[in-house]
Amino acid sequence: MTIGHTMAAVGAALLLGLPLLGFLAISLLGRRLSQRVVRWLGPGVVLVAFAVVVVLLVATLSRPAADRSTTVVLWQWLQLGVPRWHGIPGTQGFNADFAVTIDPLALVMAAIITGVGGLIHVYSVGYMAQDRGFNRFFAYMNLFVTSMLVLVLSANLVFLIIGWSMVAFASYALIAFWYERPSAVAAGRKAYISQVIGDLALVLAAFLIFINLRGPSGRLLHTVSLPQIFANVGPGPHFHAGLGPVGGGVVTVIGILLFIGAAAKSAQWPLHTWLPDAMEGPTPVSALIHAATMVTAGVYLVVRFHPVFQQAPVAAAVVAAVGIGTALMAGVIGCTQYDIKRVIAYSTMSQIGLMIFAAGIGAYSAAIFHLLTHAFFKALLFLAAGNVIHAVGGEQDLRRMGGLGRRMRFTYPAFVVGSLALAGIPLFSGWFSKEELLGNGLVLGPATPWLWVIGILVNVLTSFYIFRVVWIAFHGAPASEAAGAAHEAPRVMLAPVLVLAGLAAVAGILNVAFADWHPISWFASFLRPVVGVVRTHPAAGADGLALLVGTAMSLGGLGLAALVYQRRAIPADLISRRWPWLYQLSFRKFYWDEIYDAALARPVLALAQGLQRVVEPRIFDGAVRGVRDAVAGLCQDFRSFQTGYFREYATVFFAFAAIGLLVLGLHLT
Repeated sequence: MTIGHTMAAVGAALLLGLPLLGFLAISLLGRRLSQRVVRWLGPGVVLVAFAVVVVLLVATLSRPAADRSTTVVLWQWLQLGVPRWHGIPGTQGFNADFAVTIDPLALVMAAIITGVGGLIHVYSVGYMAQDRGFNRFFAYMNLFVTSMLVLVLSANLVFLIIGWSMVAFASYALIAFWYERPSAVAAGRKAYISQVIGDLALVLAAFLIFINLRGPSGRLLHTVSLPQIFANVGPGPHFHAGLGPVGGGVVTVIGILLFIGAAAKSAQWPLHTWLPDAMEGPTPVSALIHAATMVTAGVYLVVRFHPVFQQAPVAAAVVAAVGIGTALMAGVIGCTQYDIKRVIAYSTMSQIGLMIFAAGIGAYSAAIFHLLTHAFFKALLFLAAGNVIHAVGGEQDLRRMGGLGRRMRFTYPAFVVGSLALAGIPLFSGWFSKEELLGNGLVLGPATPWLWVIGILVNVLTSFYIFRVVWIAFHGAPASEAAGAAHEAPRVMLAPVLVLAGLAAVAGILNVAFADWHPISWFASFLRPVVGVVRTHPAAGADGLALLVGTAMSLGGLGLAALVYQRRAIPADLISRRWPWLYQLSFRKFYWDEIYDAALARPVLALAQGLQRVVEPRIFDGAVRGVRDAVAGLCQDFRSFQTGYFREYATVFFAFAAIGLLVLGLHLT
């Protein structure tokens, strides 16, 4: 079986059309659809879309590695001729057709969106069963999946930006789903505004690419087609500097703008503050948006545009530095939080930082593989946390849990599996992906080995904070009446959790390189036509050292958490007593919300209040009053002509008639 343009077109149409159909059917029919229909329709369209991805994957694997990318135009939308630009005629024209690319990277992302997303939809059937907004919830979820698929499949910058913006709106709708809560609405608004900043940067980057990209002959191309852009940018068989010289100002600015867009979507510093607040949405939303799909879109963007970053080493260095810095900062914050969902949210921010770091140093396959395993174990952790919250009556404070391991016989081991994978404990999936990622960090720049040292410190923090959750929530005695009466989740919520637990445990095998059989792993080999391969033997030389040190650090963090929260050999409040400033720095999230409030929100609010007190009443209101008074005075003057006497009206009429005849006579002579 081989994939051709027809299969690619049909597959892409089904992939995009199925969740879109679910959204339209549920939203347009609304309450006329029974909950029983929606509980099948909402998850069903996503799972069928996943089956389509599987078919496309099998068909793609059957083709030679060099022939695994297919771009098809689903419909012609906008075709314009381009006028002469700086004296150079534009022969290509501006083409913004809706085209999609089916290649290994797009298929991996689509498999995560529809596969993990489908499991989260199934879980939501049980989690949201008693919610009065059940139908609306699944309409938003289907819209979100559609938006993500538009984003990752688009072969055109215009439609990539459209999908990027649709994701922002869908995330706002889901985060603010419980709109009766002011905190949920504020969180949704905060997420949307942060992402709009990234949207603007992405639009500016697209504009700069459009007006600067040149072909081999030096002619401006004026294109928004991604395959055409990548064919003329960065290393390749016919390398030429399509966006100016390597390291030049234009390509560097484009790379930084692209990264700002990625940072906003993936909650990287300094546009990271929306992610923890987004936990105001239902738990399935946290799993779908903040673990498996939306926050990884930034990683996808950097990897997809890797030819640009290869031509802009300064921008790539910024990507790597910001990614590893965000990973460390989020790891430190996660160690002191007590909201179970917020701990996992900061874990997401930290792990995405590691992926961004890998993409910045050029380890694209490692970044995407960690993205894949992260989707499994982080969705697992969020859904298992949802089971816990469901069992204790909506409580999210770890201090009011305890002893849940004895009452939740399936959720507890599933959560432990997710924790082991996240912590990078051998032989769980996160160990394979994270240690390869950090191994690349030791042998590749920039600032080697200092960024790698920060990366292994993140290993310690990750193991510590996630097993802190395990010991507090699942061990010991119940800390509240709700925890003492906790119960296991229903089967419809357990089934997706157990499937994800299995994937989180064994998915690492996809990245094992058997040197005697194949020099690189299956996953790296699959992605090679899109992103290339950084090296051929991940366990050799410095990588072996990175593997040993990284694994030791992960185990050390686990042991430290056990000493503090299980054996209690170290007081849990040691840091807060000896270094209260350090504890408060972590607990208050490095005061970034307060800094933004003081530096941005309060000055703008003070300016608005000053304008309201001074400028508005004295200038704007004065101008309006002046117009009013002028019109009133003019009307008062005209009133003097309205006497009611016919002789006065006749006199005026004849006077103006005489003047008019005089002017006419002078004109005729």
